[in-house]
Amino acid sequence: MDEQQRPLLTLCKSTIIDGLPEWIDEKSLALMETLSGLCSFYNANDLATFLFSEMFDSLVGNDQPWIVFELGIFRDHKKMIEVIAVKGNITLADSQSTGVFDNDIVVCNTSSEAELAIMRWHDFVYDESGRFQ
Repeated sequence: MDEQQRPLLTLCKSTIIDGLPEWIDEKSLALMETLSGLCSFYNANDLATFLFSEMFDSLVGNDQPWIVFELGIFRDHKKMIEVIAVKGNITLADSQSTGVFDNDIVVCNTSSEAELAIMRWHDFVYDESGRFQ
């Protein structure tokens, strides 16, 4: 496969914090099932747009976070950050403490903010020569 055609990022369900919420519907359950496997994205814009989509908002709900996702680099699944979401708000938590985010956390309120934060993290842990730091 040509290096340019490989996905850049991955997303998958990591953990459910405190059981399934009562309000979850069948469409959201189907999306959660899809996200239980490794989903790939070719660029940060596509991923950020998905994270702020109506479909994803319906899955994560309005109030308290109940599900955690892992966002990883396609070429090295050991490089990852956590995604904690509620409607209209995405928190990226760097559990590997790479130092890219202040206090290892960044909160994004728009897909543009998420795209920039994701790319900042990606570029920090993946250098120009294609080697991981």
